[in-house]
Amino acid sequence: MKTLRRVALAAGVGLIITSCGGSGSTVDVSLFEWGVDPSTASVAAGEITFAATNDGGEPHELVIVRDVAPDALPVDEDGRVIEDDLPEGAFIGEIEEFEAGTTESATFDLEAGTYTIFCNIIEEDGDEMESHFANGMVNTIEVTG
Repeated sequence: MKTLRRVALAAGVGLIITSCGGSGSTVDVSLFEWGVDPSTASVAAGEITFAATNDGGEPHELVIVRDVAPDALPVDEDGRVIEDDLPEGAFIGEIEEFEAGTTESATFDLEAGTYTIFCNIIEEDGDEMESHFANGMVNTIEVTG
């Protein structure tokens, strides 16, 4: 029930932002094993709400980084992006880990640029670590000025 309230609140906030006449936009993002699929490849700069739906069977998260290409992200030996090693100002924010079958939202004021969006969860798979990022849960979105 708590999740439904959060989703309803996030949806309401998105409606308020959109209805205020600002440059508010919503990008729906589907997260699944092993992909990140935004509803659009490009969006206008300003207040952007990411509505992330976990369409997979495992928990996922959505991390947003500015102007660092996926292949340039610093990763550790397990394939996790080292968020503390990102260039200053590159880390925009995230929607923290949430369960399969649910939707979580967050709004960010984004300037023009290329944004990498990804799931940075690592989980144990027997004797090995399984990196969602390394398994392909990454994409980019262009924010235009």
